[in-house]
Amino acid sequence: AEAQVLAGLRAGYRLLDTAGHYDSEPAVGSAIREARARGLIGSEKDDEVRTVTKIWFDDMGFEPTLAAAKRSMANLRVDRLDTVLVHFPGTIDAIQSPAANRKLRSETWRALELLLADGRCRGIGVSNYNRRHLRETLASCKSVPSVLQTELHPRLPQTELIEYARASGVSTIMAHCPLAHGSPALLGSEVLSRLAKARGPACTPAMLCLR
Repeated sequence: AEAQVLAGLRAGYRLLDTAGHYDSEPAVGSAIREARARGLIGSEKDDEVRTVTKIWFDDMGFEPTLAAAKRSMANLRVDRLDTVLVHFPGTIDAIQSPAANRKLRSETWRALELLLADGRCRGIGVSNYNRRHLRETLASCKSVPSVLQTELHPRLPQTELIEYARASGVSTIMAHCPLAHGSPALLGSEVLSRLAKARGPACTPAMLCLR
């Protein structure tokens, strides 16, 4: 993971996505430090690289969220997190209990708002939320989510969700799985291949999807 992140930084990527659940936070932090040591990126003061991490559903709730954020800071070896997202809108063992999930989402968001207010992170947001989850959060939050991360690619445009999020004040829409897990149905699409070819030999279907 560290080698891959370092290669990404060398290639020009400046947004790194991780999560406590991925077990990659230490590798991401090490890669950033190594990239700075090699002069591939600027110093921490240059504010060149941004990292997104997430609160896994096993860590949802007020105190567990604060503890998870503290672990992420230790893993990344930073004093302040860039962006923290709620990874999923509910826990596995609460799938059959909407009320329990609503309470967990509310307590988790309250903890993220505290982290934001205390300066322990720069931005807070949500991942894998649908419109209902967003409406619920917006109805009670003090701070509107600055980020909605969702699966997004040409085969899954999520138009209604994105329009609702933007109209509600969510400033950043962030795609996860923008290549649909490398799906041949997407990357081998005749339409995308034709569009890429029309833009010149340096353009690929994957580059179009990312754009």
